[in-house]
Amino acid sequence: MSVYVGKNVQVVITDQTEGDMGSFIAQEVTFEPKQAIEAIDALNSDEVQAWAPGLKTYEGTIREAFKVGADGKKILDRTAPFQDSLKEYTMKLVWDDGQTGHKITVTLTGVIFLDPTISSPKNAPSMITTRFRAKSASISIA
Repeated sequence: MSVYVGKNVQVVITDQTEGDMGSFIAQEVTFEPKQAIEAIDALNSDEVQAWAPGLKTYEGTIREAFKVGADGKKILDRTAPFQDSLKEYTMKLVWDDGQTGHKITVTLTGVIFLDPTISSPKNAPSMITTRFRAKSASISIA
């Protein structure tokens, strides 16, 4: 089940203090809860003894419009440190249409960022898509 968070989502990435790794508006954000079923076997045995649910993770993508020039360089400079290590961050995804009860905040913890890709379709704007994986998620509606 893929969860589509929405368009024009505020993304806030935190290392130590709120937003210290960047805050920006993404054109589109999706994420999906995943849980694998793991086989457990005895030591020195290839025979499955039991099946058990594995660790839950949340995987998703952040899509941003890529602009040539200073804005595009800023995006690339911001994403580069995330790929240099597997350091974990906290990320908030905030969608707010301005009405009471319509502000949705998804807080992801233990987030690592995977390699970004840049698409350049012939008749559409170029987009940077950054994949991420998180250990836990919580949702609040205000």
